[in-house]
Amino acid sequence: MELKIYNPQEDGFVQKIEWNYEELKAEVSIAADEYAASVYTDETIKQAKADKAKLNKFIEALTGTRTKVRKKLLAPDEQFGREVKDIEGIVRKAIDNIDGQIKDYERRQREEKTAKIREFYDDNIHDIEKYLPFERVFKPEYANASTTMKSVKEDILEMIQKVDEGLAILNEVDSPYAGDMKEVFLRTYDIGHAIAERNRLEAAEQKRKEYEAERAKAKAEQEARRKAEAQAVMAAGKKQEEKTAEPESQQTAVPVPAVEIVEESIHVLDFRVYATSIQLAGLKQYLKTNGIRFEPVPKQ
Repeated sequence: MELKIYNPQEDGFVQKIEWNYEELKAEVSIAADEYAASVYTDETIKQAKADKAKLNKFIEALTGTRTKVRKKLLAPDEQFGREVKDIEGIVRKAIDNIDGQIKDYERRQREEKTAKIREFYDDNIHDIEKYLPFERVFKPEYANASTTMKSVKEDILEMIQKVDEGLAILNEVDSPYAGDMKEVFLRTYDIGHAIAERNRLEAAEQKRKEYEAERAKAKAEQEARRKAEAQAVMAAGKKQEEKTAEPESQQTAVPVPAVEIVEESIHVLDFRVYATSIQLAGLKQYLKTNGIRFEPVPKQ
């Protein structure tokens, strides 16, 4: 099967379109120079428009002729192209038939190879299939004809060994994060990632404990200050009580000089107190000791 061109022959194709190029160019150049040197006034602007239209019309005629010639030159090629496409369609049908059979063969070969790979997997996976299912082991390129069964088997055995060793390590781990480590390992099949997860969780827990310890320490210090303040108030009240209750017999009589008694005015002041029960008791004692009258604030 060979395409042969009968007409035109190799030397029969149009090599050059012959036309009055030089003659027309000379005439156009003379006319164009005259127009290029023309000067139009307001009175002759109508003539300027007419000259412009004349020149545009010449260009349209020039390009129009080229378009017609080009169409005639391409007409044989268009017919030739349709005929070639017709023959190409006939050949494509034959190619499609062959291609379908090739693809069917390759599909069956891939299925047969995949079945052999599955059989090898089943023979070697033992009791870790739930951790390493076939879908996680199989790679699409394993079924390619260019991939040898030897390399596929080596990959599968290496993967099984990797998971076996990783699970063995995790089973010996004594950590509250063993479950998290196993989850990461079964997702990545990388024991390094599992260990990194444990380290991350331990660091987070340590930070949490330090934070809780700081909070507890601050709370204890605050409570200690409150107790110290309350004890100070109670101690002051008790000391004043003991002083007031001291027997007159034990007191040394001291001559009291005559003094002028000036009666001070009494002030009434309403206010709120925020204190603990112990602090309130101490305040009440202080008021009593110093003879300060107090009573509930009348309701409005």
